[in-house]
Amino acid sequence: MPAMRSVIPIAAALLLAAAPCRAQYGQGIAGSTWEGVWGVGSQPACLTLNADRAEIALVRAGVDLDNSFLFLGREQLGLFGFGRRIRVDTTAIELGDLTTDRERAVSLDLRVMGPSFSLRIGERQAIAFTNSVRASLTALDLNDLARKFGIDTIALNPGEARRVDEATVRSSAMSWTEHGLTYGRLFPLGGRRQLHTGITAKYLLGIFGLYADNRAPLLSALNDSVQTVTEVSMRYGLVQLTEAPWAGGSGGWVHGHGWGLDAGAVYAVLRRPGGQDAGAPGHHALRIGAAVTDIGRIRFNRKAASHAIANGSTTVSALEGLDIGGMNEVDTALSSLLLGDPQASRTGRAFTQMLPTAVHLSVDYSPIKHLALRMEAVRGTTAPIDGPSVRDQLSLTLRFETRNFCAALPVSADAFGNWGIGLMLRAAGFMIGTDRIGGLFGLNDLRGADLYFGAKVRLKGRKRPAGD
Repeated sequence: MPAMRSVIPIAAALLLAAAPCRAQYGQGIAGSTWEGVWGVGSQPACLTLNADRAEIALVRAGVDLDNSFLFLGREQLGLFGFGRRIRVDTTAIELGDLTTDRERAVSLDLRVMGPSFSLRIGERQAIAFTNSVRASLTALDLNDLARKFGIDTIALNPGEARRVDEATVRSSAMSWTEHGLTYGRLFPLGGRRQLHTGITAKYLLGIFGLYADNRAPLLSALNDSVQTVTEVSMRYGLVQLTEAPWAGGSGGWVHGHGWGLDAGAVYAVLRRPGGQDAGAPGHHALRIGAAVTDIGRIRFNRKAASHAIANGSTTVSALEGLDIGGMNEVDTALSSLLLGDPQASRTGRAFTQMLPTAVHLSVDYSPIKHLALRMEAVRGTTAPIDGPSVRDQLSLTLRFETRNFCAALPVSADAFGNWGIGLMLRAAGFMIGTDRIGGLFGLNDLRGADLYFGAKVRLKGRKRPAGD
């Protein structure tokens, strides 16, 4: 009975090469009065909630790992680990319930806001200019690959055949910079009611793009010495990065262009009729918010190509002998191997990827001054492969806040009922937090881990109520 190595999909290797991604949320700081320019990415209307005249953001950065398909206990993997060695017991992998209608995935997210600023214009308007570097990765259909994790052989008798479900994978990855202009407007509705609105227009510069959709091929044992891989079906697009992107000048790293749009509104009920202090902590009794973020796309048209392979075939020995010197050789090598022509798989010299669009709904209730309880639901709407997708999330955050100090305890859950608890602390213009502190330090099951921090300078604060 011949033994053959598992066919590890090329797409999986490609998605691992694009690992850095975007921090989608920071629920500990989200919705706070003094979040200010840090929050325009998730709620553009936050500009007029902020009571300061101006802010200069030095940095707002974060990284987020989300893992909804694979269980790794704390004894198996500790991200920091306090001296524990990192190891994975592949014989004890537990996949859990895979019958849900939501797609399980592994995603990595990164967002770094660079020098940015916001400015209030009078009492009812505000603007902000923001600059960020972002990236996002989503990988799906990994269940069968996980089941064979740690197993390097597939055994077939001569004349047998089976689908290699372990090779099935879908993934999408992007990295880009964005440069945005945000406009916020406050509309008094009479008495204690207000409507805060905001909209952001963003110009995008694409750095890297990748999508891959690989379906299960058919593995056949013709005899003791010949095994074939047939019915190979995949489509993918890839930006070919040069060894030194800066060699082409300041624009050498730019491989595409695009646009983006964020929009949101917050309905606020104040404790007393609004005045100069309407935005100060403790002055609102209720806020109800809604926002749509990252509507847009990037067209990669420089050093980019899209490919499709239908009914490709090869032998296992040829596949094992495939030698790819780098990512720039992936397209021609696969096309030669599976279609017999290095250019046969190419379908275009450009491709488009959508931004990770999300819908945000929130309720922020303040029963007493400085103390608030916030609930937020986030739902991603971008279809897999069209672009990286946002993880769905429901969070409940208890927050104590003054102008110079804030402490928050966010509790969050994903679409599969995986819960996490975090902690956020802010002192003046410095902030650090995590929404899933257990995963970060290996204290509980690694369903996800994140860390975010920020620093900004606040200028010309407005008058606050006595005692704030």
